[in-house]
Amino acid sequence: MDKILKDIQSYKDEKYAKFSSVIVPGKTDFSLRVPQAKIIAKKYAQTVEGKIFLHALPHASTDEYVVHGLMIGYVKDVNAVMTLLEQFLPYVDNWATCDITCSNLKIVKKYPQIFEKCVKNWLKCDNLFTKRFAIVILLTYFLDDYFDESHFDLVNFYCDDYYVKMAQSWYFSVALVKKYDLVIKLFENKQIKNKWVYNKSIQKACESLRISTDKKQYLKKLRCDNCL
Repeated sequence: MDKILKDIQSYKDEKYAKFSSVIVPGKTDFSLRVPQAKIIAKKYAQTVEGKIFLHALPHASTDEYVVHGLMIGYVKDVNAVMTLLEQFLPYVDNWATCDITCSNLKIVKKYPQIFEKCVKNWLKCDNLFTKRFAIVILLTYFLDDYFDESHFDLVNFYCDDYYVKMAQSWYFSVALVKKYDLVIKLFENKQIKNKWVYNKSIQKACESLRISTDKKQYLKKLRCDNCL
């Protein structure tokens, strides 16, 4: 494990740490850029050092958690991945670690039914970043080949937490791009339970380059000016 910590130390970028402390509030120890973190995670994922590292919770820094999350994505056995995620997710306390971990879980594509079941359980969790993790998994891997309209209901719940609301808005904005004819009904009928999410989803969809001007104009008309 010392080798991993030494590599993390060698890749630290103090300028990036200053930048990330702004976009990830409260995290002054996030100094690894994602490409460098991936290099470390991939290098050690199948090694003894990597296995020790994956069971050495809690970690001492955000950098270590990011490497840990990415490393899980390089584990090939789905049962091991499930166990590692259950151990890891309670320690995730920021959107960056959450989303970076999601982005590297390509194994979801091989076992969508297993992860869909896990998503439902994660959404019931009290840990707000575990809820966000579930939403980002649906966003990243379940809006194409493994899409089911019932997923809209999973994401459409009321929550006051900013990072959960942003994940919901992100999900629905991408759904408006990929599944417009289905998801637009939720907006036309004002069925999005959180009105902040309703408006933010429209805003983010209108910022997308993947949605037509006509649809953007229509979406803007649906905005709720009295919604907080």
